[in-house]
Amino acid sequence: MSKIKYVFIFILPFILSACQTTKYQTNVSVEQQWQNHKQVLAQINSFQVNGSIAHIGTKTKSYGRFLITQQSENYYDVKLTTPIGTNILTLKAEPNYAELIDNNDVRYHDVNVELLMKKISNINIPLNSLHNWLKGFSDDSQADKIDSSGRLSSTSFMQNNNKWSLKISSYATYTYKNKKIDLPAIIELSHDDELIRLKISNWILR
Repeated sequence: MSKIKYVFIFILPFILSACQTTKYQTNVSVEQQWQNHKQVLAQINSFQVNGSIAHIGTKTKSYGRFLITQQSENYYDVKLTTPIGTNILTLKAEPNYAELIDNNDVRYHDVNVELLMKKISNINIPLNSLHNWLKGFSDDSQADKIDSSGRLSSTSFMQNNNKWSLKISSYATYTYKNKKIDLPAIIELSHDDELIRLKISNWILR
C-alpha cells in the first residue's frame, strides 16, 4: 500500500467526524437563532402595520389595503380599504367583544370577532391568533418549519375547527429596542380552497 493511500485511510475518519460535527453545529445554530428570535417576538405586542391584502376564494377574488393597529395582545383595530382608498370596513376587537363598521357606517357587534368578520365581510381569517402569525411567531415544534436564518417559514394550526396553513416567503429588517429584528413582508394564509395574501409595506414598533 502506498504512503498516500495509507495517509488517506488514516485521516478519512477524522474528515467524516469533522463534517458531522460541523453539520450538528449548524443545526444547533439555526435552532438557537430561532429561539432567540421567538424571545424578541414575544415582547412585541404593540405595533402598527400596513400593506395590501388579497382574498381568493373558490368563486370570488377581492383586493384592498389594510391598516392594523395593535395596542396589546388582545386589543386591536383593523381598517380595510379598496386599492384606491375607499373605506370598506373598520373592525375593533377586544376580549369577548368586537365591533365592525361597514362602508355605510352601520355598526355590527358580536362576542366572536372571527364570526363577525365572516358574517359581514365573507372573509374567513384567524383573527384570534393575529398577534402571533402576523409577526411570524409560533411555538409548535412539530409543525414549524424554520429557514436558514432562524425565522419561521411555514407552519399550520387549528382554530375554530379549521386547519390553517401559514407561509412566510419574505422578511424585512426593522429596529426594536435598538436591536435588529426580521418581520414578515409577505404572508400567505390558506384554509381549504381559501387563500389570504398579505404584502406588508411597513411595520411601526412601539
